[in-house]
Amino acid sequence: MRGQYFHFNVLFVVCLSSLYCVLTVDYEDLQRLEFQNCPLKNSCSRMGATDFYERVCECDPACRNFGDCCADSGMRLARQTRPQKCLNYGNFTHQGAYVISSCPTNYASPVEVRQQCQHDNFSDPIVSIPVTDTLNRKTYLNRYCALCNNASPTNLTTWLMSACKVYDSSTRVSWADIHYRSDANKWGVNREGRFEACDFMFDMPPSVSRIVRPCRANIVSTCHPSWTRQNYVRDCASYMTVVTDARNVAYRNPHCAMCNNVPVTELMCLSSSVFLRKSKPFSFALLLDVNRSDGDVVGSTRSASETCPNGQKYDPFFKKCRTLVCALPGYTMVDGRCVKQ
Repeated sequence: MRGQYFHFNVLFVVCLSSLYCVLTVDYEDLQRLEFQNCPLKNSCSRMGATDFYERVCECDPACRNFGDCCADSGMRLARQTRPQKCLNYGNFTHQGAYVISSCPTNYASPVEVRQQCQHDNFSDPIVSIPVTDTLNRKTYLNRYCALCNNASPTNLTTWLMSACKVYDSSTRVSWADIHYRSDANKWGVNREGRFEACDFMFDMPPSVSRIVRPCRANIVSTCHPSWTRQNYVRDCASYMTVVTDARNVAYRNPHCAMCNNVPVTELMCLSSSVFLRKSKPFSFALLLDVNRSDGDVVGSTRSASETCPNGQKYDPFFKKCRTLVCALPGYTMVDGRCVKQ
């Protein structure tokens, strides 16, 4: 009988070019692992045309670019790279979307754009909301990332943002209550004389749902730092079959779980029920949708003084009208691009 930390037997490696190799693994090797396997969710030859939420890995050609190929996918690279961030959104722990969260290495414009793209401090929440380029079908973590990747501002659709989670149903919060604490670098509200920082959450606009590539967020994708067996490190990075342990912690695949000292007998494939939406999208006090033509703050009535001219939207954080096409401070639109003034 094989031990619980079974290692894949690699049948052969086919080198397609000097740049990469495709690793071919016998799917039976995965089945021999003593976990609750799910061929209808993780085998390209058996799952058929299932919905994303019924799968735990991908079989399409693009899986090579996103690093989410199944073990028996012919598209799989020997070591899958994951160049894009899996951004958690909505109400569910593992619901995510791939977003570009860095600037190109050759980007030579102002350093603050690169810094805010990769380490956004959320001092300007409107600019910090993810955006989708509907023309080039790419999604960016924020408008800074869109700028440094040369996305056209006129093609960007801004995601929905919700602010200030409400734990007490009797608590009422309005946009007028929100203010910025520079000493804490946080937006929040005062409640009973105490400052409470706001939680922010994003949701995908229905209009871009067919453009954005979904992903499985909040999964452990690397081995524990103390783990020394390199074959598991390699296998953890080489394929996807999302599993959960007895504590409901999710892992990229069984090898990622095993190299984090989780007994393989505890593992089972990620349940599709974690993605089912049976309630309202948010349990938050405030929902912002800047794409609406009839007003940008959902569920809020603004006064006449807050009505903005054409081409501008009302920013409920800074309490002013502003142009969102090129919203980054100190930038203006020139020939269809945002450039520093």
